[in-house]
Amino acid sequence: MSDGVYAGRRSKISPYLAIAGWLPRYKRSWLPVDILAGIALAGLLIPEGMGYAGIAGVPPQAGLYAALAGLFIYALFGTSRQVAVSATSSTAVIVAATIGPMAGANFSRYAELTSAIVLLAGVIFLVAWVARLGFVSDFIARPVVLGFVFGLALIIIVRQASKLLGVHIDEGNFFRMAWDAASKLGHTNLPTLAITITGLAILVIFGRYGKKVPAALLLLAGGIVTSYALDLGAHGVALVGAVPSGLPAPSLPSLSLSDLGSLLPGAAGIVLVAYAEGLGSARVLADRHKYDIDPGGELRATGLANLGSSLLGGIPVAGGLSGSSANDSNGARSEVSSMAASAFLLLTLLLLTPLFHQLPEAVLGAIVVYAVRHMMNFKEIMRFARIRRDSLGVILPALFGVLLLGVLPGLALAVAMSLAITASELSRPRVVMLGKMKKTGAWVDADRHPEAQQFPGLAIYRIQGVLFFASADVVRDAIRKSVQKTEPRPETVAIDLEALYDIDATSVIMLDDLCQDLQSADIEVVFTNVHRPVRQVLTREGLIKRLGLQRFYGSVDAAVSHLAGTK
Repeated sequence: MSDGVYAGRRSKISPYLAIAGWLPRYKRSWLPVDILAGIALAGLLIPEGMGYAGIAGVPPQAGLYAALAGLFIYALFGTSRQVAVSATSSTAVIVAATIGPMAGANFSRYAELTSAIVLLAGVIFLVAWVARLGFVSDFIARPVVLGFVFGLALIIIVRQASKLLGVHIDEGNFFRMAWDAASKLGHTNLPTLAITITGLAILVIFGRYGKKVPAALLLLAGGIVTSYALDLGAHGVALVGAVPSGLPAPSLPSLSLSDLGSLLPGAAGIVLVAYAEGLGSARVLADRHKYDIDPGGELRATGLANLGSSLLGGIPVAGGLSGSSANDSNGARSEVSSMAASAFLLLTLLLLTPLFHQLPEAVLGAIVVYAVRHMMNFKEIMRFARIRRDSLGVILPALFGVLLLGVLPGLALAVAMSLAITASELSRPRVVMLGKMKKTGAWVDADRHPEAQQFPGLAIYRIQGVLFFASADVVRDAIRKSVQKTEPRPETVAIDLEALYDIDATSVIMLDDLCQDLQSADIEVVFTNVHRPVRQVLTREGLIKRLGLQRFYGSVDAAVSHLAGTK
């Protein structure tokens, strides 16, 4: 794709309305391609949206409202050209896990609370945008996400068992529902099972050999025609039923303080999962087509899209992987494809919803099961396991955590695991003793390169990693132990700070204490490669004044040249 149409976009674009930056440069030759891509996208999102609404526990039209609002609003504010923002399976299951215990069988309250949680998620997105908190999603470890999402996919699939088999499945955790489904296989409605098997076969065949064909839409149409022709409802096949035509009047859901407290964890979970999924899709597509996205702008656009979905009574929206990938593979050149898909959805809601009355629910169940297959990423899990075997020690607890504990506790466990991994990595910096390679003059880890030159009476240590309050004692102890076991004992210790561009007060105090300890043992301490931000902190604390400026060198070579008398 040529990027000339977007030249200068980052400097001229409105800070709030992304379309103002790209629409004046839009090439008319792209319009037919974008419209066709948008129609194909709508063909995928219509049945998926209806199916995801079922996951969330709301009527199928809620998924269509969500896709309509998400596609159109994101096209106005989003920074990715191919991302399709609509209902997603992962956020839908969080809705069900949050709203189900609160509303029970009260369907009107269920719908009201669903709109409320989507509204709350939109507000959190916007607060995160204003506070510039987009970086938070980067702290969720990829292996943890793989395990959590894999578990979500299994939960979604087992929740579809009632639609796929035509039996009632009791609610519970994954294992309880799976056991209940297995125990009721003998009561399966055979026409429903036949629809399920046929639907999945069609999706798999077209997915492998006819990727350009809107297989989900064809299956939806075929299911409706077959249902009318064979009167499947009379044979015990569950049907979708009446789907209202048109659009509802936009309205704000009522939200009490007690409801707010109960919905907040679920809304935060929706934001975390939706932003990680949407930003991941946007980055992949931006890298593929050589353009930039704005993570902050993605927060704003996704937040506004969720507010729009809430006003229409929809479910949460995000940049889903399946819709975005399909949009890209269909040749979408810009956000116009999302606008075209939104227009097609509007026509569907205005004119075609009466046809959905005879649609077998097994068709939607098959579409959902096929759609969530990308969430069970065996290949990526094995890739992490090959790189580091201990990755499975993170992936499997995240997977079984969501299966055993449920969606929200499983998400909390996944976040806690990610934070623990981050804290563990940050709190374990490496302290290496340096030696000099004679041929190249490079300073390297002496333990790994025993041939590196050492200098009598001088021990040089480099701190590799982050030095802050949680890692300060680790660094101090490592240097102390190394000095104690070094024979003969060094007369001077040089601490190289080349890898540090910032330092906190705890670490400064630790360095001061370390200097005093070594000096009390008649060991001189010097520092090398102290960057300006670190030097300023050391100056404010008074360490440079106490040691003397002459003990700070611009490089390791300069220190060695002066202290060891080498050139």
